[in-house]
Amino acid sequence: MKKMLVLATSAMMLVACSEKPGYEITGTVNNPALEGKSVYLYPYGDAEAAPLDSAVVTNGTFVLKGTQDSSALRMLKFSEEVVPRSYAPAGENGVFTATFVLSNAKLQATLDSLSDVTGTPDNDAVAAFRKEIRSMRAEQEALVSVLKSEDEAAKREAEQKYDAIDRAVADKAAAFMDGNMENALTGVIFYTFRYDLSEEKQNQLVAKASDTFKSVPGIPQIMERLENLKKVAVGKKFTDFPMKDVNGKDRKLSDYVGNGKVVLIDFWASWCPPCRREMPNLVEVYKQYKAKGFEIVGVSLDSKQDAWEKGIKDLNITWPQLSDLQGWKNSGAALYYVNSIPHTILVDKDGTIVAKNLHGEEIAAKVAELLK
Repeated sequence: MKKMLVLATSAMMLVACSEKPGYEITGTVNNPALEGKSVYLYPYGDAEAAPLDSAVVTNGTFVLKGTQDSSALRMLKFSEEVVPRSYAPAGENGVFTATFVLSNAKLQATLDSLSDVTGTPDNDAVAAFRKEIRSMRAEQEALVSVLKSEDEAAKREAEQKYDAIDRAVADKAAAFMDGNMENALTGVIFYTFRYDLSEEKQNQLVAKASDTFKSVPGIPQIMERLENLKKVAVGKKFTDFPMKDVNGKDRKLSDYVGNGKVVLIDFWASWCPPCRREMPNLVEVYKQYKAKGFEIVGVSLDSKQDAWEKGIKDLNITWPQLSDLQGWKNSGAALYYVNSIPHTILVDKDGTIVAKNLHGEEIAAKVAELLK
């Protein structure tokens, strides 16, 4: 009997040893309309890839099981016919979509208007980060009604608070990334916050990036752009270019820059809401320092002359304006590697770039310093 017990125990151990470790994703879908629909598991960053697996939502839940040779970025989502692709704030997943690190572990997925996957240290760290920035963005939502107010003073104050929260969220993201550079999801967060992080901060993070971070889709292109930006970095002389003014007259950037004035080059467009929000501040700075040796040159990424002219009039812009009406293909923007607007470049009296992407009160403070 004892011998039989030993044999049975040995057999159980052999079975246990032969079982491969695997993953199990237990998901919750918080929308009755998605009952009976399929959730698909995809590799991250390949729009043409076929799904790796799928599961049908039953009673608001689904389960996916399998094995993973090594940790990898994956996405959970429905077909676009079922859940159309939607905009997601930086750092967040799309609606009923989740990007996560898949490894052989038990994972919990919540697919909702704000989705998360938890169950491993990498995924848990990002879920905790998202919880923090969501509470900050909730404060922004409370300002939306005031932003639509006809009370200009209240509206301007709300805009300043809104922008301050944006900066605080970006700072929170930068701090998170700085301490989690071995996490592949950090690369995803970096990519989504690329427009909110200063060039300097991006370079600092990339300098300490792990191979895992560098291999995330989209990161190699950002690294290449950062290398290109060094050609027009702070400390470099401005790069000249020809372009027509609003009256169709041929001009050059050097008609305004490098001629003994402190100049702010402002890449903007009439269709850009953040640009329009920033414009009253530029109007005030221009009014305050124009007579003291300060100039602004607007470079518009508009594509229609009438919209450009209307924007100039509506926003009380009185400084020189240039555009080739090529939208995002603007030749001047290409030389300065502009990929988001508003984008500002501050140049000193000798034509040396001294600051980039200053906004709000930062502009007035720096201009005052340079004009001393």
